[in-house]
Amino acid sequence: MTILVSLARRGVVLLLAAGLVMAFAWSSATSAAHRSSTALRTVPAAQKVLDYTPVAGATFNRPIGTLARQRAVFSVIDHTIDATPSGATIRFAVFSFADKQTADRLIAAHDRGVNVQLVFDDHVVYAQEKRLRTALGSNPLRQSFTVLCHRSCRGTSGNMHDKLFLFSQAGGAQDVVMVGSDNLTRHNSQDQWNDLYTLVDDPAMYFTYAGVYDQMKFDRPMASPYISADVNGFQPQFYPYPGVRRATDPVYEALSAVTCTGVPAGYGNGKGATTLRISHHAWNGTRGVYLAHKAADLKAAGCDIKVIYGVGMGSQVKRILSRAGIPLSAGHHKGVRTHEKYLLVNGWYGDNPTSTIVWTGSHNWSNGALKRDEIILRIEDPAAYAQYLANFNDIWSNG
Repeated sequence: MTILVSLARRGVVLLLAAGLVMAFAWSSATSAAHRSSTALRTVPAAQKVLDYTPVAGATFNRPIGTLARQRAVFSVIDHTIDATPSGATIRFAVFSFADKQTADRLIAAHDRGVNVQLVFDDHVVYAQEKRLRTALGSNPLRQSFTVLCHRSCRGTSGNMHDKLFLFSQAGGAQDVVMVGSDNLTRHNSQDQWNDLYTLVDDPAMYFTYAGVYDQMKFDRPMASPYISADVNGFQPQFYPYPGVRRATDPVYEALSAVTCTGVPAGYGNGKGATTLRISHHAWNGTRGVYLAHKAADLKAAGCDIKVIYGVGMGSQVKRILSRAGIPLSAGHHKGVRTHEKYLLVNGWYGDNPTSTIVWTGSHNWSNGALKRDEIILRIEDPAAYAQYLANFNDIWSNG
């Protein structure tokens, strides 16, 4: 189901989807009251809260860099946890969680009065997940909990594969949303390229994600779990999407909206062609094949396309792309591959010849991704595009 939510940051949000009704009303008076009540919260001196405020934009790890660069995404999450005050709420939904440093911070946040709510997948129950379940309990009706979803939380098969981090307040920011490709494991930081995109002070986006999260925590299938929304110029998509066909596949629809030639100066490849840059961990299966054929068609139509691929690249997909003359790279360092799941478009998209768009999140281009709890976030912003393009170029040249 597609939901259009055109919202001012202080307005009224009405989100209706698959039996989910979320009505959030803000006025300047209620918003001021909310801000005022937050400002009046006090934190005892013994409860250490980091003087840190998350900023909007992208963060990337660098597995071929120093330990600090490898943990760059982890550090943003960890610092934001440490900056969350008593009475605020942290919500995570992560496929794999094994990082002790982050677990330590979550438990410390809980101990100082933060509501800590965690949803993991049960494909492997890591030691840190067990530790967090012991510390927080497992009742999703409580203010703090750790829940393990069996299969997808909102569907009937697949997995809970999201990488979602929500903070009601952290430092000087409120309504913080972070999405990307990063699991919290050593493998993700040291052997894989990953991204995290952060939005701050956006209540409409925050409550859209929090509303879906509140479905996930009960681990119950929804009748119509797919949700696509238009919120403050962003487009979040929430899976699973049962029964999807090529014609209704949101990724296929996105590729089909690209026109390859006639791009004005200053956009595309500088020679009149729309550029597509793709960094994807897993691109396979029958779905991967029809998306590969679409990419090949765009190449034949004059688009400038490059692809970085991870360990989940299917042999048939790779063959289709190679035969189409699309340059491919698996990276230059043994054992280091992309785990990102992003698509970049610069040039003609829809009726706009000067588009600079990023699609990122947890969603691979595979059959299995349609069955899982997954997130795609479309970001139409030149600054975000520039950040992701710099990451792509770094991996292409050095990764």
